Amino acid sequence: MTKLIAVIHYLDDDTAFENARVAAANSYDGVCLIHMEGKDDLIETAAVEIKGRHPELIVITNRLSTHPVDMVRRDAELGLDGSWCDNPGVSSKGVTQLSKDIEDAIFDIRKDNPGFLFFGSVAFKTQPHEPDPATAAVKAKNLGWIATTSGSRTGVAPDEEKLEAMKTAIASFDLAVASGITPENAESLGEHVDWVLVSTGISDTFYTFDPNKVAALRQALPAD
Repeated sequence: MTKLIAVIHYLDDDTAFENARVAAANSYDGVCLIHMEGKDDLIETAAVEIKGRHPELIVITNRLSTHPVDMVRRDAELGLDGSWCDNPGVSSKGVTQLSKDIEDAIFDIRKDNPGFLFFGSVAFKTQPHEPDPATAAVKAKNLGWIATTSGSRTGVAPDEEKLEAMKTAIASFDLAVASGITPENAESLGEHVDWVLVSTGISDTFYTFDPNKVAALRQALPAD
């Protein structure tokens, strides 16, 4: 079944804790903390505290101003479950030195923590147009990542055909989508992905979740 990660736009610790509580109460699989101004250090205390309060939750971060290699090493050091990177250096054209460095860092981390997750974005809204999303997904999969894609911008879902092509290309390996999933489209788009990372589709304000939307999306994507 499709796993759900609620993406918390960090405002302060208390708001993050409440968002995590709402996600956990609705059987979400995890949360991701992100500071949209790139003040990455501010999310650490909340991430660790959320993991302590809700050990059943997957807790990851997306650090917008931290080098990806430093991000994965720091998240592992803090005892978190993984990381998500918007621009990890993979496209249908190939892999870059950055992506190889990330691969090496994750390989080291997984010696002691084999379950450490890495959501590597491809055919993603912050990247140049990707003419071949399926090939990009395969290259991310080959690095041991969860290929993570999006629509053209925040809050916009990718075309179903795009998701279907990417999932077909990587077969039994995981695919994630990180924009535009709502209770209304989750049933159809969720058929093609293994993970949904969601914020806009479950939010009341930029920083706070709407409990009714949180519950509705969980119902649209039933838990195992």
